[in-house]
Amino acid sequence: MLMMKNKKYIVATRPSLLAYTQTQQTVALLQAQHPDCEFEIIKITTHGDTVTDKPLTAFGGTGVFVKELENAILQHKAHFAVHSLKDVPSIQPPSLVLASFPLREDPRDVLLIKNNLSLQDLDENCKIGTGSPRRMVQIAELKPTATFADLRGNIDTRLQKLEDGHYDAIVLAAAGLNRLGKKIDAKAYLPVEVCIPAIGQGSIAIECRMDDNETIALLRTINDSHTEMAILAERAFMKTVGGGCKFPLGAYAIINNNMVEMSVMLGNHHTNQIIKLSGAAPIDEAEFLGNSLAEKIINEAAIQGIEIIRN
Repeated sequence: MLMMKNKKYIVATRPSLLAYTQTQQTVALLQAQHPDCEFEIIKITTHGDTVTDKPLTAFGGTGVFVKELENAILQHKAHFAVHSLKDVPSIQPPSLVLASFPLREDPRDVLLIKNNLSLQDLDENCKIGTGSPRRMVQIAELKPTATFADLRGNIDTRLQKLEDGHYDAIVLAAAGLNRLGKKIDAKAYLPVEVCIPAIGQGSIAIECRMDDNETIALLRTINDSHTEMAILAERAFMKTVGGGCKFPLGAYAIINNNMVEMSVMLGNHHTNQIIKLSGAAPIDEAEFLGNSLAEKIINEAAIQGIEIIRN
């Protein structure tokens, strides 16, 4: 293994509490492995952070939370950046690489309802806060008469909006709540077979320059191989479909007995059409599995007349 000559590493992150917290947690993993190294975290505001009055689907597409961080790496202002993987487009700039994927957090979505009610207790015309077409179309299967309203802001802001009665319920990722130490009621979790997560949900991706072998070697020391293989399958699916955040698309893979088991979904949140498929393959065929399921779902979408909106 390469010697870590860089005693100090500059780490880029978004300024939100969640982004900064998960970067601190990631740096703590690296610090435990490399006590002689120093890490300085710098906060960089992205386009996605500055536009808070529009749904994510209305501007920019994927990449609105990562481009400025990538520029910092390319300009040698940072050695690496810590991303929520679901924010990272399927194609990296050619001189950058996703070098490491620490152990994945809980990938599930949670449906938080005021007064800890259950989904069945909600009124027929309940208002659910989420800007995610993927969440909308899957939750509409559970509550067909629900209406959906966009939900932006940090986690505490979103929770306060629920408390203040702006929504009857909101949908958040369990991973973010867990990382911030928020308590989640057991009945709030949406099983992955009910609501297939976003590609990479719950995963951290650490990005650096492709030619920076020393930093890559450092980052690989906290890589989780099962997380990495699952992510390879999910991102292969996303890349082949070619979709982003503007229409419903999800995938979730796990490693079980050296096999990749994967569930995927694609839909139309205007018509509530939805397609769900699953498959399995040996672990060394993770990307092939993702590509294969993508081709099957593209064909099925064509049969059902579901348009794939590509970024």
